[in-house]
Amino acid sequence: MSAKFRIKRTHKPVNTFAPIKEDLHAFTAALGFAAVLLIWGLWVWAWRIDPTHAPDVLGTHLLMGVMLTAYPIALLSGLSLRALPYLFYALLLATQTLYLFALARLTGGLAQGAAGLLFWFLVPPLMAGIFSWRANLTGNLLLLAAPTLLALTGAFAGFDPLKFILLAAPVVAIALFISHFSDSLLRRIDALHKQIAWRTAAMNLAEESMHVTDRNGVIEYVNPAFCAISGYEPAEAIGKKSSLLKSGLQDNVFYENLWATILKNEIWQGEIINRCKDGSSITLLMTISPVLDRDSHAERFIAVSHDITARKLLEEEVALGHAELEAIFNSAGGGIALLDLWGRFIKVNDFWLDMLGYTREEATAHSYKDISHDEDMAETQQLFVALASGEIPHHESDRRFVRNGGRVFWGHLSMTPVKDDAGYIRAIIAIVQDINERKLLEDKLESMAHYDALTALPNRALFFDRLSQAISQTRRSQGQFALMFVDLDGFKAVNDTFGHDTGDALLKAVAEHLLECVRESDTVARMGGDEFTIILRAIRGAQDASSVAEKILATLAAPYHLLGHECRIGASLGIVLYPQHGSNAEELLNQADNAMYAVKKAGKNAYRFAEDKKEA
Repeated sequence: MSAKFRIKRTHKPVNTFAPIKEDLHAFTAALGFAAVLLIWGLWVWAWRIDPTHAPDVLGTHLLMGVMLTAYPIALLSGLSLRALPYLFYALLLATQTLYLFALARLTGGLAQGAAGLLFWFLVPPLMAGIFSWRANLTGNLLLLAAPTLLALTGAFAGFDPLKFILLAAPVVAIALFISHFSDSLLRRIDALHKQIAWRTAAMNLAEESMHVTDRNGVIEYVNPAFCAISGYEPAEAIGKKSSLLKSGLQDNVFYENLWATILKNEIWQGEIINRCKDGSSITLLMTISPVLDRDSHAERFIAVSHDITARKLLEEEVALGHAELEAIFNSAGGGIALLDLWGRFIKVNDFWLDMLGYTREEATAHSYKDISHDEDMAETQQLFVALASGEIPHHESDRRFVRNGGRVFWGHLSMTPVKDDAGYIRAIIAIVQDINERKLLEDKLESMAHYDALTALPNRALFFDRLSQAISQTRRSQGQFALMFVDLDGFKAVNDTFGHDTGDALLKAVAEHLLECVRESDTVARMGGDEFTIILRAIRGAQDASSVAEKILATLAAPYHLLGHECRIGASLGIVLYPQHGSNAEELLNQADNAMYAVKKAGKNAYRFAEDKKEA
């Protein structure tokens, strides 16, 4: 609700001293008439005091009266107001000269001289208001010099120049002193008027609200900005107490502290809620400064206010939005973290802290590298750089994370760059959902679908998948691999003699022994019952397969001590080579199965290649 208004500006300077000049012009007119009467009155007084010598100066008084009469005549005839002061000053100097000349001719003229001094006390202040004291100095020097020079030439018979100077010098000195003092005083008054004028103009032109109160809180001045913001006209506010502006939304303690501060001659600044004329409230940032008197007591207070209502409303909206965002941030069902472009954590929510096992202080001292699994580190770094550079707009994946303490868990990671208004990437927001239980369930389902429940070896389905992969890879590399079909000899007798538990234990032991005989890159699968298959990848030829077959026969021939029983078994192995014995999975498996049965018929516990008919 910030008030906006226009103030008409004028480039014409305001002459605050002009009214004083006009008043002085009017005063000189009145004094011109009074001077005529005063001159004649002085002559009458001189006649009564010294009737013997009074006729000697009658002509001088008549001349002075005639000269001063010229001023009101000029005034009434419409002489320019600009010329009147100069005419009056010239007439006063002339009459002053003649009067002092007359005093000099009187033998007992001390009383009349005293009366003359009283008259000329009125002249210097008047002259100082119109002219400078330097002009008065020049005029009074002429006053002293002119009659003396005329007397020295013999123009005035019986005129005593020394007596004239003795009478005139004190008058001139006092006149100059009063003239100088009056001139300085009027100049100070003029400067003060100008200072008040420009300060008032500045306050009126200011866009900030200003008002002045006395120490009792009564409003003495308001500027247009105050009126625009509050809705009060100057006449409605001036003379009223500042409590007129109270909104009632701040308690008495607030105002007591405010007044306590400014009455101690200290500046108060703060936010205050005022009431407008229409009843609405506005929030102001106000500064109140005391104005001190000569005794350093606060006699007035100047309040300068800036309307911040719109800003406060925006701050409240932002704060509300921030609170809502913070609530969402902390109540989200996943870990949320804000990272800088170097991968350091700027902010994390409570769920993230619980999930990773860090305190908030510890989290801000770590980066994404501290929670990434070692095997995923290189890929995670590449992804982060791609996101921070804007190469990719978003990324989601399942990956492993490391809790504080070293425990590994699976999480679903979603990362998105955060851009500013200019479109520059400033941060990365990462959301991690704990999917460890889901991952364990998936792994369990995966195991159930692709692995044998008893031996944990790949089952028939996974075997065929691995066999297809081996065919594809070997075809591309133009190499060869071997497929073995293994059938246990004597297993049925052990199972029937010692029971199924012993039989199951024997199958587990056989699975472990078969794994010991091959490489990690090879595959050992259980096809069902006591049948196993083995895929030997990237062999050099039949000799490699034969070496593995011999090792398997030797390993399985050793006695097994299971559940208190000694068990002995053997194995019949059929071997095929890709691509010599077949080009697809079904053909290769059939050839291996046929070779295994050929071993069975030939006496068991041996191995045979598909194309060979002899036992190894």
